[in-house]
Parts: sequence; C-alpha cells; structure tokens
Amino acid sequence: MKHETISAPSAANARIRQEHLTRILSGVLSAVIGILALAVSLPLRPSTIDWATRLALILPGGLGFYYFLTRRLRQRTAIRQAPFPDQWRKILEQEVPFYQTLNSAEQQRFREEVHIFLQEKRITGIRTTIDDTVKLLVAASAIIPIFGFPGWEWDQIREILIYPHSFNDHYQTEHRADASILGMVGSGAMTRMMILSKPELLQGFRQPQDRHNVGIHEFTHLLDKSDGVVDGIPEVALPARAIKPWLELVRREMENIRQGHSDINPYGLTNEAEFFAVAAEYFFEHPEKMHQHHPCLYDMLRKIFRQDPQSRLSRAISDMFTL
Repeated sequence: MKHETISAPSAANARIRQEHLTRILSGVLSAVIGILALAVSLPLRPSTIDWATRLALILPGGLGFYYFLTRRLRQRTAIRQAPFPDQWRKILEQEVPFYQTLNSAEQQRFREEVHIFLQEKRITGIRTTIDDTVKLLVAASAIIPIFGFPGWEWDQIREILIYPHSFNDHYQTEHRADASILGMVGSGAMTRMMILSKPELLQGFRQPQDRHNVGIHEFTHLLDKSDGVVDGIPEVALPARAIKPWLELVRREMENIRQGHSDINPYGLTNEAEFFAVAAEYFFEHPEKMHQHHPCLYDMLRKIFRQDPQSRLSRAISDMFTL
C-alpha cells in the first residue's frame, strides 16, 4: 500500500531552539525593563540624585534578577562541563545497547543529557532500593526517545517512582492478582510523576532484542503528552500534514495485528497511544527487524523521532569489524 513520504520535522527542532533563545532574551529584556522602570520611578531631584546614582542603586537588583532568570542555563552548563563518573560510563557501556551504537561525539552528548536529567529529576525507590544502574537506566529511557531533539526539556516530569514489582490501578503491589501494570505516566494527583517496575526496567535493557522496554514505553507516552494529551499523535514531532498519513498507517498496522499478521506487541491494539509506545520499543530495540518487516512504519518513526537506529547500528557493526 502506498505510503506518503513526509519531510523530517525540522520545525519542531527549530521551535525547541527558539524557546531556549526566547528564555534567554526574555531574561535580558526583563532585567533591562526592570532597571529602566525603577530608574524612572525614583524621584528625580537633580541636586541630590543624578542618573548615575540611580543606576548605581538599581543595577545590583537588575543583575540579581537576571542572575535568577539564567540560573538553569548556568547550572546546565556547569553539569555539561563536569566530569562524568567513570562508573556511570561503564554502566552505560554495559547496560544500554542504544549507547553502544553511538559514535564518540554522540556518546558525549548522551552522557551530558543523562547527567542533566539525573541532576534535575528525582528518582525514588518505593519499598525497594535503587542503585546507580537503576538511576542511569531511567535516565537512558528518558534520553533515547528525544535524542534526535537536542535541547529537549522534560518539563512534564519531576519525579520517577521505582516500584519493586508490577502494580494495580491503586498502586498496590503485594500479592495482588490484578497487579499487572508495569509502568505509568501519572495524571491528576500524580501529574509530573511516573511509576516504573524495577524488574521490568532492568529486563528491558538486559534483553535488548525482545522489543519490550518499559522505560522507553513510558517516556514515549510522555513525549506524546507534550501537546497536552496522550493520543498516539505526537504533534510536537509531526507536521500537521503528516497526522492523517500517520493515523492511517497506525490503523493498518493495528489491523494486521488483529488479523495475526504482525509481530508487533498485541498490546498495541489497546488504542493508538499504546500502539505508538509499543512501536517505539520495537523501533529502538530491534530497528533492523522493524526496518525489514515494517518499512513504512520504520520510515515514519524515523521521521517522528528524528533518528535512524538501523543505520546507526549498521555503522557501529561496520566500525567494529574495521578496528
């Protein structure tokens, strides 16, 4: 069946860069306006307070305001410049197949993004212990889907809760027959939170070709939610003209699953949002197989995520044999 080709969503990446620039410029502009407003508001008595004195009185406050507005940018710059712990690097090399396929420059950027994520987000064990491996796998899960969008902001999340097992709708885990949930993006009282099952998180990275990775799955939902709703239409990464072809492709693929003619996880039949998440797991975990068996879907996901993991894997294998 004919599949409409779309261009890579460069507008999305441009928008991210524009948002960062806007933050910086707005900080500078706010500081300047604040200084001028305060200067004008001071009573002008030429014999006692001239403009130089006014600026001397106001400038420290304006600079302090600017310092506050740019704090996040400066903190991130410091994190990027800080050494990445050797033990963390070893964990990424051993536990994250995606990282293994990156070239040296990409690995450097991946480490920086992981480091920033770990500094800015809380990862909390609930009735279970968490170590550096768990924390790094959570961070890797967050970075993998958005690695094609340098400068991406995970403002939708502030804390990730790590559960000892799967859980039910009431977040109960112990001896519950209905405890079948492996991960969840929070809503309502749990907004800006995520829950992940610790065993499933570990297994997702340690069995890289089973096309199951709960961390990637849930962060794909969070990416989907960037436009305000989890509906399987990641508008932040899809140009408007590509939404209809995307939905048509999704429904064809879902019908193939329903007919037993697909190796995509049947959980994707739940709805379009779950299809997008399980397809992302497949795309990042076994890209060469998806490229072979689902070329149209692979091509569309390549454009959505702005990544080509199949080509990256082929390059990594080629480099390995030329060493």
